[in-house]
Amino acid sequence: MSDFILKLEPDDKITYVGKKLGEEPVLATLKVTNPTKNRQICKVKCTSNEMFRIRPPVFALKPDEEVTVKLTFNAGKTVPDSGKHYYAVYYIKGTDDAKAPRACWKDHKGDPDGTKRLKVYFKKDDEGEKKDEKKEEKEEKKEGEGKKDDGEKKDGEKKEGEEKKEGEEKKEEGEKEEKKEEEKKDDEKKVEKKEDEKKEDEKKEDEKKEDEKKEEDKKGEEKKEEGEKKEEEKKEEGENKEEEKKEDEKEEEKKDEEKKE
Repeated sequence: MSDFILKLEPDDKITYVGKKLGEEPVLATLKVTNPTKNRQICKVKCTSNEMFRIRPPVFALKPDEEVTVKLTFNAGKTVPDSGKHYYAVYYIKGTDDAKAPRACWKDHKGDPDGTKRLKVYFKKDDEGEKKDEKKEEKEEKKEGEGKKDDGEKKDGEKKEGEEKKEGEEKKEEGEKEEKKEEEKKDDEKKVEKKEDEKKEDEKKEDEKKEDEKKEEDKKGEEKKEEGEKKEEEKKEEGENKEEEKKEDEKEEEKKDEEKKE
């Protein structure tokens, strides 16, 4: 496996410090920075999801971008031995800027491009502070805690923005899939419409041929009837001529008999 190229702060271990470890939630942070020129898809996992909470567990880093991950040791848990548990940071190179981080991991085949484990240590604060501690040291500590809270607040706001962005990316991805599905249905309807139009045209063509055939048959019948009629007329004319001829012959015979007398 290649060297781990992301920058982690801290880069060796995660330490939980508090007076009430195991009684109330204790927060630690891990800053992850991408020093490369490529988009990196990151994932943070732990050895016990019941004991620890990670926010965000999956995210993307643009070149030179950084994300602060909140690592919480949950309340109501027995404090384990230091070094027994660990967090693991994984990353893969992003090839599609529009693709959501979870989708990138889902489609990824094989091992991640880089992996690093950070063991977890636990440290309880002293029960009390020395009474002779200088006021200036107390004020410096208070000021440092205020800056830390401000930093955590900003980090929290940044994470919320990233989670919102990830949600919007998922929504857009879903809308794109729905749009593709609708376009597919529209294409199918268009194909069906063309098929129906083709069938309708074929039906009209068949009806036209049928009408033409009927017209031809009708003309043929009329022509046949006309021929028969002419034949009848011709026959009748012949018979009339024959009768006239016989009448003429009779008339001639009658005249001949009158001459003889």
